[in-house]
Amino acid sequence: MNQKMRDLSASYKAKLAEVQAIPVTDENEAKLAKALDEADAIAKLYDLAEREFEAEKKAAGFASEQPPKQQNPDGKADGFGVLAKFFRRQELSDAEKALLEPDATMKAMLTGTGATNGENYLIPEDVRNDINELRRAFISLKDAGIATVIPTTALTGAFAFEAGTPTGLTSFADGEEVPAGAEPKFVQKPWTIALKGMNIPVSNLLTLTERASFMAYLNRWFVKNAVISENTDIIAELKKDKTAKALTGWEALKHSVNVDLDPACKMGGYCLTNQSGFAFLDEQKDTTGRPILQPNPAQETARVFQGMTVAVVSDSQLKNEADGSFPIFYGATADGVWMISLLNYLFAASEHAMFLRNQQVFRVIEGYCTMGADKDAYLYGKLKAASGT
Repeated sequence: MNQKMRDLSASYKAKLAEVQAIPVTDENEAKLAKALDEADAIAKLYDLAEREFEAEKKAAGFASEQPPKQQNPDGKADGFGVLAKFFRRQELSDAEKALLEPDATMKAMLTGTGATNGENYLIPEDVRNDINELRRAFISLKDAGIATVIPTTALTGAFAFEAGTPTGLTSFADGEEVPAGAEPKFVQKPWTIALKGMNIPVSNLLTLTERASFMAYLNRWFVKNAVISENTDIIAELKKDKTAKALTGWEALKHSVNVDLDPACKMGGYCLTNQSGFAFLDEQKDTTGRPILQPNPAQETARVFQGMTVAVVSDSQLKNEADGSFPIFYGATADGVWMISLLNYLFAASEHAMFLRNQQVFRVIEGYCTMGADKDAYLYGKLKAASGT
């Protein structure tokens, strides 16, 4: 919606309010008819303005107010071209501005957060998709399914979780009154999005028309660090409010999976550990000489333990315990940890901060928060080798 359409929309609403204020009587028939004709005339002008706006967007190569998903024949996404014009300080059309500017709701939510001051813009959708594609080059617990990711456009909210243990249904005979069940109890858990970002120095010689060059900047500076930050917060939430169970030898881990873990939590569950923990498990064999980690039929390079996929992060992100044992989380971790993720990436740019180096600063911001959900859906263990092994 451009400024012309906004003005016509406001005029139409004002005229409708005027119509509604006129009493429906014989004396007011002519006055009411005139006001309705004027409202219809404004509506027609709005339709023409909308058609003009759509035609302008199509001429610029955009089919709607949302960033295009397709690419141009030269292989460069439209969003990169708009960013190139933005960085060169070229004037943008209303359609091009629509790709970058947050909507009114998001602007209102971001006001006063301290992290933005109205100068931030949205990363175009096709560029955002390429950023998400880059994430596949790194081990991301968010993308791997370790946590449940819930996209949002809000900065705060709350979820209700059922408290207590379900007691099941009550038996009754045919013809008798169906008994009332126990009143369910719920716990409200609030959440607040935290904005996190990084300043990326970009050469003024880079026009952004070369997609690969720009994505190399993002890959080097933002994407890798974003994954590390997300992994750190997910691991911290996995440990929160959990008491680590001492596990001596892989047999103790197997026993705990069979006895301590709800069988339902094994379905789609994970065993998350670090490099050292994986190396230990990968070397273990059962009494018949078979490796305890079996190949995953769905993923050739993945391994499975007791029906659960084994996920691995570096020792630097998931450090060994103080006693040298290996940390391991096993069960339905996605039910235990939720990640509320702001749907859009935000950016800002300045040519002043790096003026002496002929560079400008490209700041990229993402927003998310982690929260505990069903903490009983997984277990936290400290695994170490048995004596003499």
